[in-house]
Amino acid sequence: MPPSGSPSPGTLLDRPDARAAPSSHTWVRRHLSVLAPAVLALALSVWRYDTKPLWRDEIYTLVTSGRSLEEMYSLLIDRDAGLAVYYTLMHAWLLVSTDPVWMRLPSVVATVVAVGLTAAVGRRVGGNPVALLAGTFVALSLALVIHAQEARPYPLVIAAVAGTALLALRTAEMPRRGNLVGLALVGALAVGLHPLVALPAVAGIFAALWLRPGRALRRHVTVAGLPAAALGLALVAVGMRQAQESPPAVMPLWKLSTFWKIIGDTPGPGIVVGLLAVTGAVLLGRRWRELLMLTAWAVLPLAAVATLGLSGSYFNARYSSAAVPALCVLAASGLVLGAQRWARRAPRQRAAAVPVAVGAGVLAAVLALGPMVASFRTADYDFDDARSAAAALAAEDQPGDAVVFVGSVTRPLVSTYLPPGELASGELDDVLLAPGRYLEGSRGGTLVPADEREALLADRPRVWLVGTMAVATGDLGRGSISAKTVMSGRDLVSRTDHGHVRVELWSVGGVR
Repeated sequence: MPPSGSPSPGTLLDRPDARAAPSSHTWVRRHLSVLAPAVLALALSVWRYDTKPLWRDEIYTLVTSGRSLEEMYSLLIDRDAGLAVYYTLMHAWLLVSTDPVWMRLPSVVATVVAVGLTAAVGRRVGGNPVALLAGTFVALSLALVIHAQEARPYPLVIAAVAGTALLALRTAEMPRRGNLVGLALVGALAVGLHPLVALPAVAGIFAALWLRPGRALRRHVTVAGLPAAALGLALVAVGMRQAQESPPAVMPLWKLSTFWKIIGDTPGPGIVVGLLAVTGAVLLGRRWRELLMLTAWAVLPLAAVATLGLSGSYFNARYSSAAVPALCVLAASGLVLGAQRWARRAPRQRAAAVPVAVGAGVLAAVLALGPMVASFRTADYDFDDARSAAAALAAEDQPGDAVVFVGSVTRPLVSTYLPPGELASGELDDVLLAPGRYLEGSRGGTLVPADEREALLADRPRVWLVGTMAVATGDLGRGSISAKTVMSGRDLVSRTDHGHVRVELWSVGGVR
């Protein structure tokens, strides 16, 4: 027996110092199904994080958010008003630094949060097995893998939408004031970051909660949804007005097949996830709140983007990326619930059915999507290799050369990677840029009037023509006045492509 006054073995664990370590270990084990996918997302996001140059969409973020607030809002009145909330947040972020590593950091953090929140939604729907599978699926999805290393709003939107869904499920169980306020704020944030991407998903989540509110009163749900509805509709209305200035052509029906790109870069993974999601929706049965919420969250973004494209508005598969977490939760539910159904018919395998299904699902996801992840992470650039284009210019320029940038984004895209002062030195003189004028759109400056451009280039024997190629035609858009001016009286001497950035040298008599 222990000496008098000493703690017995059964009471030793009641001491605070002895309880700390087991408590921490227990917490990790309880949340491992959420933490493991989040750690995977973090590892994939920081892998080769600072190796790729900015591409044109990230330049929009830089040249819009990098202005003063007055200039930024003056620009947003004419273009991209729908992203005003995102650009405002990025304006504050870029006050610290405009280095690409710093610019992209919000997307990295948001990607990890989005995966963790998706897993948390999966745990509420189907426990730890569904959480682990859903988190793994979404961590490996194209929608997050690509944008995790970009200074664009998509990971932030996906995280906010997943947070809205999680808060909606919590509110249905515990309609406390904190949950309702959080639901209202996070839903509005999601829609404000990108209304075209988030509004259909958030609307579906609120609609499902309103139809099956649980303990929450419908009027409370309605009030919580008003900020997101008001902000989203206002931003969409402004964005549609701006889009009417240059409406795109009606999308061909076959382009709907590109929806699989939100999962992987080949059709197979997207089709499998889709089939598993349908299976999950069927097997959820009478769990009406979860079924309605996940189904609306998954289907409405796809339907909204398809409708816009078929009606003549701009179509891009990534605009439906808010549907990815819901699809992954449904797919994980289909796999786990299917294993449970099968186990009822095979009692001897009942204990192993779900662990085997989860292990097989994780392995299949890694094998199917892992090569895609590795391909994107090991590539030297995504779409535009502006750094290589700038190096080519800096290496071959001569005193007296001029450079003409074709298109609205090329000047800031390439100039970002030119050596400091290169354009101002006179060795590569951007002669068509009017000095001291208001920064026009994403051009990085205002072009001189069209009737003055040819005279400004008349005494320049060598002119560099730099532009971003149109994907469909592989052309720089030489119908522009700038390009016609360059070619007048000059011959093409050299042409190099750097991703979708093309660099051409034109000179009188074809002399290098």
